[in-house]
Amino acid sequence: MPIPQARDEAGMKSSLANWLNTQPGVTDAEVLELDIPEASGFSNETLLGSLRWKDTDGVACEEGIVIRMRPTDYAIFPEYNMAVQYRCLQTVGANSSVPVPKVKWVENSGEVLGQPFFIMERLFGRVPSDQPPYFQEGFVKDATPEQQRTLYVSSLEAMANLHNIDWRKAGFLEFLDQPQHGPAGFQQQLGYYRHYIEWASQGHPQPTVEAAMEWLTDNDPTADLEVVLNWGDARPSNMMYGDDFRPIGVFDWEMATLGPKEVDLGWFISMNEWQSRWNGFEWLPGFLSLDETVECYEKAAGKPVNDIHYFMVWGSLRFCVVMVQIVNMQIQYGAIPEEARSYQWNNPATHQLANYLGIDPPGDLVQMSQTDEGEIEIT
Repeated sequence: MPIPQARDEAGMKSSLANWLNTQPGVTDAEVLELDIPEASGFSNETLLGSLRWKDTDGVACEEGIVIRMRPTDYAIFPEYNMAVQYRCLQTVGANSSVPVPKVKWVENSGEVLGQPFFIMERLFGRVPSDQPPYFQEGFVKDATPEQQRTLYVSSLEAMANLHNIDWRKAGFLEFLDQPQHGPAGFQQQLGYYRHYIEWASQGHPQPTVEAAMEWLTDNDPTADLEVVLNWGDARPSNMMYGDDFRPIGVFDWEMATLGPKEVDLGWFISMNEWQSRWNGFEWLPGFLSLDETVECYEKAAGKPVNDIHYFMVWGSLRFCVVMVQIVNMQIQYGAIPEEARSYQWNNPATHQLANYLGIDPPGDLVQMSQTDEGEIEIT
């Protein structure tokens, strides 16, 4: 459930315009529109608007914008750095044909809008919905099998193009490396999620996640695998599609890191399976099977996929950790009672993870849903 936020629209527009006038090549900036949602999302807050300004030559410019801002009052992830997300978009755009929106400005202090943010161009297309899931309803569900297949395959192709970026030459290590969690690559990812689960669990046991982390550590196949740029949150809901059902925008870079290409592919597969099977919806007729997905990606990347089951487990574990913090947030804001904390370790994501591991599930399956009145129900 998104969290309500109180915003001073006029004040934000004025502050933003004043700040823009301090940026190189910008004069006479005016914020024409700023659509401030009544509630924020689970990771970044998104504001839509439009600007008018003059460039260094005095030419009048007008453009739609998207503002991505650090969440207020809570955090799904242990650390946030909007400048890193900005640089990911900027560097991917400069070094590949992957369709990302052009980024324009970044503000790191939080003094202008209350939180750090960056501004990017606004694209116009369609984004598959998380709530309700695109397996349940929406333009993807309503599409023909051929259109669904185009969306699925072209998403894999965009991912493969991303993985073929020369990340060393492009300079990604400079701003993605987190050496406090281990050496760059998969060992750093493991270290980060050990830190993340300890931070999010707040001392509450997470038996399925703990079993999975032990299994992943004991069965780590990554020593000889190539390191690439990992998008981190590779799934259709983080892409915008044109009328031809091909991506025109790749968004949400807060989970970007370095690691094997299979990290993104395993996440893509496990998240699609979670959205469908583990939430009670049928697989879409135009989407590929597991074997077809691997074959399609290998063709697009020109490289073989290794140990995909391991990385599906890894993807599922990562989502389970995110779910722990989402439940913390729901309890903090009174959306669910403290007695429902068991949803942290017994939910569709942990059942999926247990299934991947071949171990007993953490109990009878519990579902969380939102009523038409906006209330959260756990059944």
